[in-house]
Amino acid sequence: MTHYQVLELPENASLAEIRRSYRRLVFITHPDRTPDPQAHARYFAINAAYEVLSDPSRRVAYDANIQPGSKLARPAWPERAREVARSTAWATRFEPAHVPFTVRHAKAYAWTMRLLRPLLLVSLLLCASLTLDYFLASENTETVVRNETTYIYTDQGSYQKTVHETDRGTFTLYNDLPNGARVVVRRTPLLGIAVSARPSYYQREYPISSIYEGKKKLLWLGLLLMAALGLTPQLKNDYRLVVSVAAVLLLVLTAFQILL
Repeated sequence: MTHYQVLELPENASLAEIRRSYRRLVFITHPDRTPDPQAHARYFAINAAYEVLSDPSRRVAYDANIQPGSKLARPAWPERAREVARSTAWATRFEPAHVPFTVRHAKAYAWTMRLLRPLLLVSLLLCASLTLDYFLASENTETVVRNETTYIYTDQGSYQKTVHETDRGTFTLYNDLPNGARVVVRRTPLLGIAVSARPSYYQREYPISSIYEGKKKLLWLGLLLMAALGLTPQLKNDYRLVVSVAAVLLLVLTAFQILL
């Protein structure tokens, strides 16, 4: 089957006709719109055919290999390429040089994306919750009832982290406050995370170790970006797979920072 047959077009089709047919067929066969594995494989073949026929130079080279009767004049393939061609049906009915990873492994890709898509949606929901939680944070005066200090030693020196337990929750400072100290804490309403703290008699805010601290914000902001990209329909499948895996990794790190 030729690329023209995949796109349901004659061999003299114009570029505009190729684009129209591609949009129509992709809309019908997109994995998000149908659970049929054969439609998924055809979707990958349609994308591969469009990549060739939409590029004038690649189309000319491709047309030169088509004999009358619309049969491809294929060169002798290496044995491994023959095995791939026999195992992937629709996805490999074109030159192996033009076969993307997600086309050669269509079934595995479709299964992986069915697994990753809910995680991407969870990531978006988590990032939206963190953003809302951060901007709704409010200040309250709390009393320190217990401290637990940990000393950390590095090549650059040493520093301390102190977990302060108050009548409203806990927070971690790089400073030590005495028991009974009154502290103005800016705390989020949903997760109860302390964003900033300062003694009631002092105007300077102390840095608090949390998911909202400094560079740690990049974790969930990066997660937001990766999840949004992974759910974008226009993204190429190879890129979508890489972005989705990166989003899952950031999701794990973000959840770890929240629970830490």
